Amino acid sequence: MRWAVVLLTVVFTVALMTAGAGAQRRGGDPKLAARKNPVAANAASITAGRALYAKNCRHCHGLRGKGDGPLAPKDPKPADLTDAKWDHGSSDGEIFALIWNGAPAQKSEMKPMKGTLTEKNVWEIVNYLRSIGPAAAAAKPPAK
Repeated sequence: MRWAVVLLTVVFTVALMTAGAGAQRRGGDPKLAARKNPVAANAASITAGRALYAKNCRHCHGLRGKGDGPLAPKDPKPADLTDAKWDHGSSDGEIFALIWNGAPAQKSEMKPMKGTLTEKNVWEIVNYLRSIGPAAAAAKPPAK
């Protein structure tokens, strides 16, 4: 019986350490920010990213990325992917890491996509998010 308690304690400790190592810091991470997107942001990758987003992300983040999807938890609410506020960094590398590793559990229910999507798929989603995000909105001419 005692060995079972020790084994359970060790397993729990290792699980906590692993989760902490994969979690991304709030406010961004310069090391992740330096990672460049290897997938060109062209029409094909944005279209592929849109389809992947629709299948894997829209349920919580919503069709337009506003955090208002039909399965969105109330607390904490999923991020609005179209605004200029990115809690975990706004570079392509930081966004990739957040999708790949998931968000820190105490602040979000976002699960990691590692094992569900390929790295290329995640980069395509990053390209799609860029097309709907604040940079895309700023590039549009003002309405008359």
